[in-house]
Amino acid sequence: MSRVPILALACALVPAAAMAAPDAQVLALRQQIAALQLDHALSLTGQQAQALLPQLQSAKAEVEAVKSQMAASQPARVAALTQAVADLKATGAVSATTVEQLQAARPASLGTIRQQMKTFWQEAKQVFTADQLKALQTVHFGVGAPSPSATGTGQGPRRHLKRFRVMRTLLSDDFIALVQARAG
Repeated sequence: MSRVPILALACALVPAAAMAAPDAQVLALRQQIAALQLDHALSLTGQQAQALLPQLQSAKAEVEAVKSQMAASQPARVAALTQAVADLKATGAVSATTVEQLQAARPASLGTIRQQMKTFWQEAKQVFTADQLKALQTVHFGVGAPSPSATGTGQGPRRHLKRFRVMRTLLSDDFIALVQARAG
């Protein structure tokens, strides 16, 4: 291949690579927009905010604890995964010892966080009205027109993505600050 097509290809890929990972400021603004959109969609009363605030703070603390444990266990997980790569290159299979090392490197609370979030959600649903629960299903996050698949009732393959986005926004510092303001 000659130098000109390679250079043209490289020049074309540089802007795409630069746009691939938004910076922290863009991510923070997107999170703030999502929190404001959720706040407007729910329009919590002061009493609801007071009831929901401790639940939000507790769930956020649980998530932060798991994140902290994941960060602390990362060197052990990297070592075990590196060994798994070496095992696969050498024998074509991951050894039982390597699998055990990888399982031992997983934080213990990782398995319980899902149940904790289910419990949080069941308790939080008791605070919301039927209209607010419907708003949680139909709220549009982001700037711009919602896609046709986003305006549905939350069925289909994107349902879990929507639930994750709602939960992440509910537990964000931006949304918790808005709930604190309503509760105060």
